[in-house]
Amino acid sequence: VHHVTSQPLAELNRYRAGELHTTRTIPPGMFRQMQTERPDEVRVSKSMTIYYYGFNMKDPKFANNPKLRQALSLAIDREFITEEIVGRGEQPAYSWVPPGIAGYDPRQLPYARLDQEARNRRARELLREAGFDEDNPLRFELRYNTSDVQQSIAVALESMWREVLGAEVTLQNEEFQVLIDNIRQGETEVFRLSWIGDYVDPQAFLKIFQSDEPSNLTGYVSAEFDELMRDASEQTDAENRFIMLGEAERTVLSDHPAIPIYFYVNKSMVSPRVRGWGDNVMNYHYSHHLSLTPQP
Repeated sequence: VHHVTSQPLAELNRYRAGELHTTRTIPPGMFRQMQTERPDEVRVSKSMTIYYYGFNMKDPKFANNPKLRQALSLAIDREFITEEIVGRGEQPAYSWVPPGIAGYDPRQLPYARLDQEARNRRARELLREAGFDEDNPLRFELRYNTSDVQQSIAVALESMWREVLGAEVTLQNEEFQVLIDNIRQGETEVFRLSWIGDYVDPQAFLKIFQSDEPSNLTGYVSAEFDELMRDASEQTDAENRFIMLGEAERTVLSDHPAIPIYFYVNKSMVSPRVRGWGDNVMNYHYSHHLSLTPQP
């Protein structure tokens, strides 16, 4: 029997009361408590989902200034966000394609191996080269959907950008559908979104930057990227196809139309009575694979 529960905390409470045998997620505020109280029942696995901030690539401030986009990416302390804010096993994102795709090695942002202090120094250099300083401070609006977690992340990024770059960032939260509509209408400057790959392949993530793709909400256009994606789609050799997709990923990372921040993880509570549960990147768990041991 499947039960629809819209609130994660309500779902967890029903699980703890024995009314449910698995949960779809674990609320952020309860994750560490569950790790302490029921460590053998907490299940965490890689997910085909990326959390990112996108730029409006039709806004002249960002469209014509790749150094500015890179500076903003460099100044984000991804480790702080994943460890102190979301804190459920999420992994800092320095690629666009998440790990976990067999045979594919995600390309990395060039500064992935630098420590945060070195990234901050480079961010300040790029900001000056981009034309911003104390006499001409960077100002922009960041929009995100209404949620406690989204607000916590937005506030953290605003603080990082202010402290590292002296940026003046206005935060604006709105309902998710309103946010999407405003992004599509070009009413945003920087916005928060996520993307779920609907199949286990690099193309499921890279396609959202193709110029003719409806899901391309940044408005990014690159003839080089489009050509690499077309060539990959026509390639019949799997190894060569992944090489081409890797070059496409390298291109989009270099251009910085969006900032990858972290990769989600699947997190669930699973009762010891459940048999047949198998962790997987798509978080699919079919009923005919599952069973319950008798009540002790």
